Amino acid sequence: MPDIILDGVNVAYDVAGSGPPVLLLHGFPETRAMWDQVVPVLAGEFTVVTADLRGYGASAKPEPLEDASNYSFRAMGGDLLGLMTALGFERFHLVGHDRGARVAYRMVRDATDRISSLALMDIVPTDYLVETCDFAMAKSYFHWSFMAQPAPFPERLIGGDPDYYFETCLLGWGGAKLEDFQGLEAYRSAWRSREAIAAMCADYRAGVTIDVAHDRDDRGKVLD
Repeated sequence: MPDIILDGVNVAYDVAGSGPPVLLLHGFPETRAMWDQVVPVLAGEFTVVTADLRGYGASAKPEPLEDASNYSFRAMGGDLLGLMTALGFERFHLVGHDRGARVAYRMVRDATDRISSLALMDIVPTDYLVETCDFAMAKSYFHWSFMAQPAPFPERLIGGDPDYYFETCLLGWGGAKLEDFQGLEAYRSAWRSREAIAAMCADYRAGVTIDVAHDRDDRGKVLD
């Protein structure tokens, strides 16, 4: 599908099937290719939209702002709300995995009336994760604190061998093997660029600063 440009930011996406719309959001360090085997299963009953998050895959990778706010979950979610509007879907089902689930959580907080249903996979709310982190969790989630370090420290280290770094991240979760990742070649081609590495680091910087602040602002608020 041709990309859609929203406020100067292009969003790469695909659409398949027919029926009620559902938006699928990928995780780190993946792309919308992670859903390639899921889409045919859903497309018989749903209009399935898959999209690359800002900074990932074929979507735009704008230069990160000093506070990384242009890579906040709110900014990413805004792209996707705009995408669904442009496609003619004012309300839709929303499914998010990992990083995409955090974006989805922010979307339902910011635009509750647009989300028909929500499925979040492999996360707890960001502010809860930050507040309850212990040494065991810090070891498993090492990439959070590493990638959130000030630029250009993580960018330079990751850039020396991006395949090794990102594949190590993938293999560190759930005992998977590289051959289990059907979209691996798409992931590799997407994460090797300087712009992609900078964007993903900005995503994680926002994740431990502005995203936590947004979650805390919403604490205790009940969704209608």
